[in-house]
Amino acid sequence: MGAGDEPRPFRRTLCDYPRQIVRAQTPYHSYRSLGGLTVENASNDCDVLVVGAGPTGLMAANLLKRAGVNVRLVEQRGEATRESRAFAVQARTLELMDSIGLARNFLAQGVRADSVNIHVKGRFRGGLDFARANAGDTPYPFILMIPQSRLEAILSDDCSALGVSIERQTTVTAVEQDGQGVTTHADGADGPFRIRSAYVIGADGSRSIVRQATGLGWDGDMLPQRFLLADCKVHWPLDHESFRVFLNGSRIGLFLPLDGAKVSRVMATDVSGSFGDEDGSKPAPLDLAEMEEGLSKAIALPVRLSDPVWVTRYRAHHRFTDCYRANRAFIAGDAAHIHSPAGGQGMNTGLQDAANLAWKLAAVLRAGAKDGLLDSYDQERRPVGENVIKSTGRLFAAAAGQTGAKAAVRDQIISTVLPLLTRVSPFQKRAFFNTSQRAIAYPLGAYVSGTASKLAPPGARAPDAPVHAVGSVFALLRGYRFTILVFSREKLNEADTASITAAQTRLMARGLAIGIIAGAQPDEDVVFQRYGVGQNPGQAVVLVRPDGYIAWRGESLSLDLCESHAAMIMPRRGISDAS
Repeated sequence: MGAGDEPRPFRRTLCDYPRQIVRAQTPYHSYRSLGGLTVENASNDCDVLVVGAGPTGLMAANLLKRAGVNVRLVEQRGEATRESRAFAVQARTLELMDSIGLARNFLAQGVRADSVNIHVKGRFRGGLDFARANAGDTPYPFILMIPQSRLEAILSDDCSALGVSIERQTTVTAVEQDGQGVTTHADGADGPFRIRSAYVIGADGSRSIVRQATGLGWDGDMLPQRFLLADCKVHWPLDHESFRVFLNGSRIGLFLPLDGAKVSRVMATDVSGSFGDEDGSKPAPLDLAEMEEGLSKAIALPVRLSDPVWVTRYRAHHRFTDCYRANRAFIAGDAAHIHSPAGGQGMNTGLQDAANLAWKLAAVLRAGAKDGLLDSYDQERRPVGENVIKSTGRLFAAAAGQTGAKAAVRDQIISTVLPLLTRVSPFQKRAFFNTSQRAIAYPLGAYVSGTASKLAPPGARAPDAPVHAVGSVFALLRGYRFTILVFSREKLNEADTASITAAQTRLMARGLAIGIIAGAQPDEDVVFQRYGVGQNPGQAVVLVRPDGYIAWRGESLSLDLCESHAAMIMPRRGISDAS
């Protein structure tokens, strides 16, 4: 942090105050009042229990195991997800998968969507064209359409390879905390049992037992709009590679490519009035003929549907918790936030929740980090979740929340304005920057600090760029670990080389990786530009966290200050990717 700079204060919320006791038998306190916590207990069954083996829970268990944490993963369902459910994987998530060596698996299983095409009354009007977004700082300038079932299978297989198995048919019934750990009660195939852990993560969905047991809030409503949904074969005059949105007065339709012409996701406004249970838990039956009729009216094009894989009615919620942490319990993914599918943000937000939390738990458990580091999970991720709720709500309301005259006006405005915006590169760049989740940055604080910079400042995502010999910055960042990037536009002199070599020995002994980018090659100036390393002083040091965000930045070769910040986060040897 530069001279005179002060950390931005975090907004006070219910997270900052003691909660009411939820269970009479649970000694429950504000987690801020507990101070330092003993994190290792030989009587524990594991360090961290993850409840829920959906995308968020699988990601959390995977990353914890990579960081050397003893983790268990339990799941109520007896078998893996078969339906596509969530589908859009954004660039920021692919970058995370790249860092742990899974990006190629995802690309092989998904369909690349390079645009979002918007049609009004059957006519194409424009949309998002990612080729115009100039997103050179990511190797993934697109949305990857991949069914949730395939995503879960990839993560599940990788967890198995790491030694983490999913304990299925396990229903959590209660969560009790004390000053030393968490006791989770569950019913399994062989009867009731208990699991003792230092911490528990609730990745158990919108009806989270972990959230309920710890008394965390859950506010919001169901949205009034109702939809028909099917994964099936689509016969129509358009291609099967593009993400498409159809607006037609009070009706809207969606087409999402999943597996070429074999299987696609389609959605359309449900005007039947026979949705089923109001909470969406038991929707009324839906057949493919009704789905086809609804889609045809929404897209204003001839269409025939066949070979259904999944057909259902759908109603979105907007709900949000008031805190992501309750002492030794954390919630993530749909247990913390649910919202409309507009923008394809939900699953990605949950995966990033897991990436943010896992290294912090590992640092406390294995590297002597202070309990305050765990507070930063809520401080960093809850504002992100709140923003996703608001932005998807606005987008959903604009697209699906209009009827009658308002819908007609919306269609007219989009038909007039969108063709112009589609050709404007700054519009495309900003839209993809936000949609891809590359715009997310964390506020300054005790664990995010350093010298301010317009590009790659503390708290921002570390961007990619070409680097001579190794290929790219992301190649240096692979592995779920801390990495120090040393930048120097000029070749290092003998004194600098000796200083860096000595620091490198110390840092590697602490479990930190170090990458040196010095003496710019003719094709390498872009890396210095993206990291804001100008001609004077022409040097910088950047500490990148395991989740790909910048924890600290300093100008000149200030490795001693960087080392001090790393030691403040992790007093003992740091975490490293144990895979």
